[in-house]
Amino acid sequence: MPEAARLFISAGDTSGDQHAAHLLRRLRELRPGLVAEGLGGPELAAAGCALHEDLVRQSIFGFSGALRAVPHMLGVLRRTAGVLDARRPDAVLVVDYPGLNLFVARLAAARGIPVIAFVAPQLWAWAPWRVRRFARVLDEALVIFPFEVAFWRAAGVPATYIGHPLLDGLPHDEAGLAARRDPAITSLPRPVALLPGSRPREVREHMPTFLAAARLLLARHPDVTFHAAHVAAPERENLARHAAGAGVPLTVHAGRVHAVMSSCRAALVASGTATLETALLGTPLVVAYHVSPAVRRIGQLLVIPPWIGQVNLVAGRAVTPELVLVNGDPGAAQRVADAALPLLSDTPAWRAQRAAFAELRERTSGPGAIERAARHLAGRLGAGTAG
Repeated sequence: MPEAARLFISAGDTSGDQHAAHLLRRLRELRPGLVAEGLGGPELAAAGCALHEDLVRQSIFGFSGALRAVPHMLGVLRRTAGVLDARRPDAVLVVDYPGLNLFVARLAAARGIPVIAFVAPQLWAWAPWRVRRFARVLDEALVIFPFEVAFWRAAGVPATYIGHPLLDGLPHDEAGLAARRDPAITSLPRPVALLPGSRPREVREHMPTFLAAARLLLARHPDVTFHAAHVAAPERENLARHAAGAGVPLTVHAGRVHAVMSSCRAALVASGTATLETALLGTPLVVAYHVSPAVRRIGQLLVIPPWIGQVNLVAGRAVTPELVLVNGDPGAAQRVADAALPLLSDTPAWRAQRAAFAELRERTSGPGAIERAARHLAGRLGAGTAG
């Protein structure tokens, strides 16, 4: 009987932990007896990965937090090197989280262990020059956007398009969408979701602009109501404090993020995974992203895709309005409000987004990214797949 395949996984944040867990469950069905260990979080542990470090529960925020974490992370890397030496896994799978995973990949590559990136880091968007560092240590990149294939191959990394793992867990029909909605929200005249991001830094950067835009929307439509959600109680309190300080009535829902996304008439969303979630749940939205003046200038010099929002990236065309907001711009809130105003009623702009989202759901139905990635990895780990 052949020896069981061994896989080392490194996932450092909540979404990566979830995607890696879904992948591992399917991979173990295809490769019975697969032994998985590594770095991750509670979802990956529940899927049967023996964790050497829970990186998700000790999430690092901000520059000062990163500095304080350096000694600990050096210890994590030392222990990882020891595990790679002792176990000699058949492959190392790094899931997004490019800061730490670059070092994990280097450790594996130095030992001749194949390294595969699942949800390859989106360097094209913010640090394309870093691709050379990853190219030296990656054997393959499994990418979530079609255009990323050319980006990674140009750097010398074999790349395979698998699709976006997020699409696997969201409904693709009207019955599934209806099940996610909250009648208490849908019964309101003009409910609007404020989704500034899940991390404290994201909330700090985006919420003041979203709330200032909310005041402008209220001036035009006094029946607008505003809704937010977060899984963590401290962050719900943080959202409520921001709203109280701005004088905007905001209902903060406990942990019911998808219910808020799917039940509102429109949403203001910080660029990120939440934009795609909101769209696939059927709610028209405005995408906004705050940057410093320096980052804005650098971004204008780089050759990157014409969009920042994942909705437009997946659709391959401009479906939702996108606003890059420079920190300190006094007109930022007005720009957000102007973009959102047509979405508060049954307008052509509102209907066009809804139709585009329905088309996107139809196009992404069927076997998804997790299935494709699992079958691809099972083939790399050896013959004898099942199911």
